[in-house]
Amino acid sequence: MSDDLTAEASTALRRIWWLPVVRGVVLLILGLFMLAQPLASVGVLTWVFGIFAIIDGLVAIGQWLGNRKEPGSGWWLASGLMGIALGVVAVVWTEASVAVIFYLIALWVLLLGVLAIIAAVVLYRSRDIGWYWVLTFGLVSFLFGLLLIMNPQTSVSVIVVLLGLFAFVGGVVLVVSGFATRQLAKQLDSLSAL
Repeated sequence: MSDDLTAEASTALRRIWWLPVVRGVVLLILGLFMLAQPLASVGVLTWVFGIFAIIDGLVAIGQWLGNRKEPGSGWWLASGLMGIALGVVAVVWTEASVAVIFYLIALWVLLLGVLAIIAAVVLYRSRDIGWYWVLTFGLVSFLFGLLLIMNPQTSVSVIVVLLGLFAFVGGVVLVVSGFATRQLAKQLDSLSAL
């Protein structure tokens, strides 16, 4: 019985481990780009944010699709739909003021953090071993969003550098969590082989 559960868990983990890695790599690339080349144009910042939010939303929905039978997987869908909606608004609404874009980004990061914290609690209650990675990402996102809202900046380059730092740290956390999931799947395989 426990061998069946171990094999089933291993199969599920092997099927989804790469999703947070893809999401993390997208964040890392975006973060490094923003840190190396702070953007000078609000329109470009809006497009970069919008495209990132859409891609991140699609990857989060991919995580939901790969995990939809697991407890708490609906939070991935909610996070993905929210990211896509905010991304589309940012791409379509390119003539918005810097303040609107700034608060849109801050709100998105804050909500992403809240949803990840809720997902971590659900994962913890279902005894999912990877709950702490989701919690770490949620806390980083929430605190960064709070920082943005509490200290609004008027300089686009400061916003881009802060977002670059967020994207870089969030990307590292997601890549590490993906590879940790992969390693866990390998360990479960070796346990079930015994």
